[in-house]
Amino acid sequence: MPDEVKIWRKVLYNLAGFIALTLAYFAAYRFRFNKVDFFNEKLYFLTYGLIILFWFILVLKVSKELNLKKIGVKEIVLNTLKRSIAIFIYVSCIDFIAKLGLSRIVIGTFILIYFLVGVALKIVLTKIEDILFKSLIRDYYFVVIGTNEAIKLIKNSNLLNFYNKKNKITTIELNSKNENSCSYAIENLCRLIKYSVVDEVILLSEFNLNNEFLKKIIEICKISGRKLRVVYKNDIGVEKAQLSVDGNNIVFEFKTVETSFAYVFVKRVLDILISLVALVLTAPLFLLIAILIKIDSPGGPVFFVQERVGLNGRRFKLIKFRTMIPDADKMKDQLMKYNEMDGPVFKITNDPRITRVGKILRKLNLDELPQLINVLKGEMSLVGPRPLETKEALGCEFEHHIRHSVKPGLTCIWQTTHNRNDVGYNEWMKMDYEYITKKNLLLDLYLIFKTFLAIIKLNGK
Repeated sequence: MPDEVKIWRKVLYNLAGFIALTLAYFAAYRFRFNKVDFFNEKLYFLTYGLIILFWFILVLKVSKELNLKKIGVKEIVLNTLKRSIAIFIYVSCIDFIAKLGLSRIVIGTFILIYFLVGVALKIVLTKIEDILFKSLIRDYYFVVIGTNEAIKLIKNSNLLNFYNKKNKITTIELNSKNENSCSYAIENLCRLIKYSVVDEVILLSEFNLNNEFLKKIIEICKISGRKLRVVYKNDIGVEKAQLSVDGNNIVFEFKTVETSFAYVFVKRVLDILISLVALVLTAPLFLLIAILIKIDSPGGPVFFVQERVGLNGRRFKLIKFRTMIPDADKMKDQLMKYNEMDGPVFKITNDPRITRVGKILRKLNLDELPQLINVLKGEMSLVGPRPLETKEALGCEFEHHIRHSVKPGLTCIWQTTHNRNDVGYNEWMKMDYEYITKKNLLLDLYLIFKTFLAIIKLNGK
């Protein structure tokens, strides 16, 4: 499908969403307060701005996942429902954390109208789009150049799909055993462009492409103004790649872990804001815990600082409230025979090194609070795989080092599992892999919410 059609389809689809979002918010405000002076209400105007910002982030994320061959009613309903739920959770969290006091009627009515109007508008716009493109775009003519085997494969791919029309495909076969094959292909392409209809040329090739042949094909398409796509056979297992030109160099960037800049940026902003607010609000609690630790175990420091492994192998000093007796690390070798966790990680249920206050802090998950400092410094994030000790990280299987491709976090899927103390090492690593491959803002907010529930239920260590 040509890029122009993809872009316009996304624009139309998201334009409908934006219109629905704005109409729904104004309608909900009008329904609740029976007035239209929306711009004079600073609270609701600011909230509208925050919703638009979050909606834009969702657009960047969800638009990549849309089935652009044909957006059907089912997909429209599901995508709009997902966005509605995400916006509802987002607004509710902002209202709860900042104590804005937003009307529940406004929020509920807004989400309901957004979903209904959004679905209706998107269906109408996609139908209009369907009619417009069918009138603008007639038959589309491809010329495909490549080996017979490559041509057969490409015909069964999505590369030649153009607005669900039956495409006109002419093939020019290359034969590596025939020295004149390239010359024949060039002559044939020129003849087709001169005497036939050619909208686009697709060249199928291996990575050891003859540069002179490629240059000639590019020159022909450039002179004739025809679009050209060069397709390389993916026999090295690459899932996502991006091509760019840097001077005289053509650069292929292979994306092993998909992470958008918008996601990283917004997540970092949220990390700073939430950790900063949380540190200010819990300052009295920090002081109380420090006093209790000193009373219960006066021979050691308040904080326990230990080297952990972070993003892409970076080492940092993790900060926790001390929950064990002084010099507890020196006893670790003696207790290794009681280790209940497989793999390189050390965990025992009734660790004799834990102090009385330490047991309470762990049960309430309060020993992790100082890690908000690590989050504020950028060494950790609120959500991400739990950071391992350096020795444990070095003992991991090589395939488990993918957990270091993102920042470690205060909470994660494993952390929010009800019976996490019974989860084995390999299962734990699978949970981290699941987060890394599926990470998005909605999942992060969901895990933060589950963490609050776990703390309330005293589901500690």
